[in-house]
Amino acid sequence: TFLLTHSLMGKGQDKEYPIIFALQQGSSKAISSYLGEMVEIRFDNERRDFSKSQAEIVLANFFKENPVSSFELKKERKIDNENSYLLGTYTSIDNTFSVLIRGKELKDGNWLVYSLDFVKQ
Repeated sequence: TFLLTHSLMGKGQDKEYPIIFALQQGSSKAISSYLGEMVEIRFDNERRDFSKSQAEIVLANFFKENPVSSFELKKERKIDNENSYLLGTYTSIDNTFSVLIRGKELKDGNWLVYSLDFVKQ
């Protein structure tokens, strides 16, 4: 499995986020492997809760309508001992979106995502 490594300013270390690689590939299937059983997805002002399988379909439709050109991780922050967020920029051929990923970082370093926000810039 290929993992992308990102240098985060102020961290002094490199951190791997497989979910970032999944976003860079526009792979709803890969992203769904990091989703909790229920996930909140927001597109601009529309926010809804989806099951993991529904979320995969919703994301597949988003990637079909907005084919990935690039995804760049901008920031990573720990909220508390369990919860963190990633903030990045998703660029498609026609649009750019700010993306906020909220989840729990598991002991194995993977993420359990409970919220994804895509806001058109």
